[in-house]
Amino acid sequence: VSGSPEYLTEDLPDSIQVGGRISPQTVWDYVEKIKASGTKEICVVRFTPVTEEDQISYTLLFAYFSSRKRYGVAANNMKQVKDMYLIPLGAADKIPHPLVPFDGPGKYMY
Repeated sequence: VSGSPEYLTEDLPDSIQVGGRISPQTVWDYVEKIKASGTKEICVVRFTPVTEEDQISYTLLFAYFSSRKRYGVAANNMKQVKDMYLIPLGAADKIPHPLVPFDGPGKYMY
């Protein structure tokens, strides 16, 4: 959705393992430091469930993080992607301010 998808196609696994949860403030503090450094990229990806089974799991995961006011932390070891956070956004939620404006090709990846 935003940022360069160059490494994502080779680095993102077929399934993402959730290794834990993290407070939103910790994530936003980290994102601000990354943005200020200017040496690293922030890429925003929107995940969408494909099957009915995926939809159920997706909804349960969303409800879990939303009810606890936490974000998820991906546990997969990736080469180019250092950190990956799963941020639960409802259909009517706005994109968190630290992530906008979007930059990049705006491609959807399948």
